[in-house]
Amino acid sequence: MASQPPPPPPKPPEDRMERFASLLGACQRKVFLYIMALVHNPIDAEEILQETNLVLWRKFDQYRPGTDFVQWACRVAYYEVLKYREKKAHQEHLFSSDFLERFADEVEQFLQETDLRREALSGCMEKLRPQDRQLLWQRYQPDSSTRSVAEALGRSVQGARKSLHRIRMSLLECIRRTLAQQTR
Repeated sequence: MASQPPPPPPKPPEDRMERFASLLGACQRKVFLYIMALVHNPIDAEEILQETNLVLWRKFDQYRPGTDFVQWACRVAYYEVLKYREKKAHQEHLFSSDFLERFADEVEQFLQETDLRREALSGCMEKLRPQDRQLLWQRYQPDSSTRSVAEALGRSVQGARKSLHRIRMSLLECIRRTLAQQTR
């Protein structure tokens, strides 16, 4: 009778905490925005986010590595929103539970699409001519305007406006093509 190898030793708690902290830190903004979309009140959303974080930590052993942590966290947040709504049952609700569930699914999908769009934008920006990237970069600096960029480059405001419009339309089309290729 062959003996089975001993099971691997459990991972040290520090490793578990570091993995959790890393995953949680990377998704906090998205989970908060998800909750905000469901409750429309930043104070309530913060409270629900804190409860969600506690539940995520308690249930972290149930998370399957390699799966989408944001999606898992949003699902936990959804149930925390439902619990919060139950606690606040004496207050008027704007949405039914059925609507809230459907809306939560839509928001979750939107958050996933946002990541894909951001990645597509990054790739499309790399495809731009260097002078077009530079023009966009200058235009979107704090306190920058099309007029200030045009003056700095010695161009007419109308010319800069047209160039920016052409670049934006080019980026939009590139993003659409990229996303269409990803869904095939």
